[in-house]
This record gives sequence, structure tokens and C-alpha cells, in this order.
Amino acid sequence: MKKEPLSKEQKKVVLEQLSHILESEFFRGSHRCCHFLEYSVRYLLDERPLEELKERIIGAEVFNKAIDYDTAQDSIVRVTANEVRKRLAQFYAHNSLDDGLAIDLQPGTYAVDFLWKAEEHPAAAKPQSPPEVNEASLPPIALASPGSVSGKDPQRSGRRWSIAAVILLAVVGLITSATTWIQQKKHSAAQKQDLVARFWSPFLKDPQAVLICISQPLAYRPLSNSNSPLGPKDKMVPLPNAFVGLGDARALADLSRLFSTRKKDWELFAANTTPSQTLFDRPSVFIGDSNIWTPQLMDNLRFYFSPEKLILDRSKPNVRWTSPAGAFDWNTNEDYAIVARFTSPRTAQPVVVVAGISYVGTEAAAQFVTSQEFLSEALHDAPENWENKNIEFVLHTKLLGDSPSRPNVVASYYW
Repeated sequence: MKKEPLSKEQKKVVLEQLSHILESEFFRGSHRCCHFLEYSVRYLLDERPLEELKERIIGAEVFNKAIDYDTAQDSIVRVTANEVRKRLAQFYAHNSLDDGLAIDLQPGTYAVDFLWKAEEHPAAAKPQSPPEVNEASLPPIALASPGSVSGKDPQRSGRRWSIAAVILLAVVGLITSATTWIQQKKHSAAQKQDLVARFWSPFLKDPQAVLICISQPLAYRPLSNSNSPLGPKDKMVPLPNAFVGLGDARALADLSRLFSTRKKDWELFAANTTPSQTLFDRPSVFIGDSNIWTPQLMDNLRFYFSPEKLILDRSKPNVRWTSPAGAFDWNTNEDYAIVARFTSPRTAQPVVVVAGISYVGTEAAAQFVTSQEFLSEALHDAPENWENKNIEFVLHTKLLGDSPSRPNVVASYYW
């Protein structure tokens, strides 16, 4: 079973509408809903068979579940689908069909529908301006007989019709102007409340592509290249460029989605291979505490990482934040992270650092800087004109399943 294939132009409109939805306040705070909706949309655009769009397939391809997982015990797909339906309804309750398209997800299916305005949402009839009054076309008015006391004057009656028409036209014009003004004010307010855009404004306004620099943790393998050393004669060989941490990879996915949906070019560089000159000519984002550039760029910031896997406060030496001891072997159920946005005195370029003590905090930090909801909570008491200041946050998060929970701000600093 397949739906009618879309034209190239229709697919372009669908992807633009999807981008608007994912950027909206109703979806930014839910990565699961974003992933689900984008998967369902692209599934149809790729013209894959609808009969294969099953709960188990979505669980495996979207939520990284085992292909044989128990769908009766794990309802993540069903729960997320219901949440997507609710968020889509909220989105279209606050947005008109400017693109001529609505993306819908009906109950009982995981395949979205594309409702085109011409078919499903016919344009409402525009209010008609009152017809121009032609006095010559008015019905004749009976003249009063000599003995009548009517006193009606046909010329005066015609003038009254003309005056009424002018007043009605003026009222319509006034209503139209007022409606336009209100819409402009709403649009301006919406832009002002786009906290993600305000947080990233130094990056989005810069004409150059953003550099995203990702950590490369040092790993080892036996020289024999077997799963385990072959005895005392075997040696461990370093693999400096072989791996990327899971939390760092998820952070990269969140950040790349942010820049791509906002039509901002970006480039990826590995920390171990990033030429130092690159850092001096463009805005840069640094992922992870193990990134070799992170401690160098943060050496004068108030909150910073110590070699002992602690977050310290230069202004309060007795204050420190640390994960449980298990963080050193990447086995932890909670973590702390730093989010810093500042102009580097070394490079004179805007810099953002998203880094946790472990991979859990790094992933939470990336979610924090790409979420309207999380930034709204963190910035409710921020100083005026905060988007033009340097900012640092210390975040705390706990691990729920295989994902970090909502990050909470435990300390902040603006300068």
C-alpha cells in the first residue's frame, strides 16, 4: 500500500513545513517527538511501503530498541505518537497554513498525512468591500403627494446612502489595519521569545560557517588485535582517532540539527586534528570535557573542570560539583555539566562549550542549549540584554534509562 507520490516541489514544501514545526516551541523541548515526526515524514517522502511502518520497526529505527523487543511491555512508540498528535494540534492552533500544507497524524496510524490547503483547507472567503453606491441605480422613491406629510427628500436619501458606504469602508479599513498591527506585534513578540535564537545570535548572525569541534577519547587495543591480551608479551596500542563517545555523538546530533534547521552552515572537526588557526577565524562550539581545546579556552572562566573530574568555582574555592565515583568508568546515574557562551580573549570569536564530567552531562548540556523550554527556565531571572553578555551555567542531571533527565541549573554567572 502506497500513497500517491509527491512531486519534487511538494516534497520541498513538506520539508520546509517540517522544519517550522520542529523549530516551534511545541516541539523543541521533546527530542523524542522531533525524532518520531521527522522519521514518519521522511518515511513517506522516501516512498517506503506503509504496511511495514509498524510499532516494532519504529522502536528499532527511532528509539534504538532491539528488533525483538517486547512492545507490550515497552510503550515508547505509542506514547510518543500520542504526544506528537497533541503537539501538532497545539502547533496548528497557533499557526496559520501559510505554506498551504498541514502535517497530521491520525489516531491508529504511525504514518503522517499531508493535508494540502487547496484540498483539505479551502481558503476562507475574504470579506468583501461594500459595493460602491451609484445613486442612479437606487430604486426610485415615491414622491409625496401634495396632501402628504411624508417630507422625505430623494436627494437627501441618496446622500445618506453614500455617507453610510464611506463610513463602512472606513470601518473595514480600520479593522484591516488593526488586524495587521496585531499580527506584526505577535510576530515581534514571538521573535523576542525565541530564546534559542537569542542564545545563539552571535553564531547565527556571523556569515561564516560554525565550527563544531568534537572530543576524541584516547582508547587502547591489544597489539595482537584480539578481544583480550594474549599474555604478558602482548602490548596495548593507543588509538587516538578511533572513537567518539556516545554522549558526544548525541550532542553533535542535537547541535547539527539546530544549525541545519536554522539554515546555518556548520563544519565538523575532530579535536585531535583541528588546526589551531581554525579557531581564530570563526565561531566555534566545543563538545566534551575530554576535548583538548576545552580546558585551554576555559582557563579564565569562573566555572571550570579540574584534572580530578570536578567542576570548581574560582570565586568560591570551597564549592565543587562532582559525579559519583562511577563517572570515571562511565557508569553513573547522575552528572554535572558546564554550558559556557563567551567571546574568547584569545581568538576574539564567539565560543560555546557544552561539556559534562561524563557523557551523561555532555548530552544534557547539548539538550539544554537547543531547547526553548530549558532555556526559558534558566533565563527567567537573567539580566537585561543578556544575549550580548558572556554566560556560564552549571547543570545537574540524572540518568533515566539511557537518556539524561531534565537538566537543572545549579549555578549561573553573567559578565
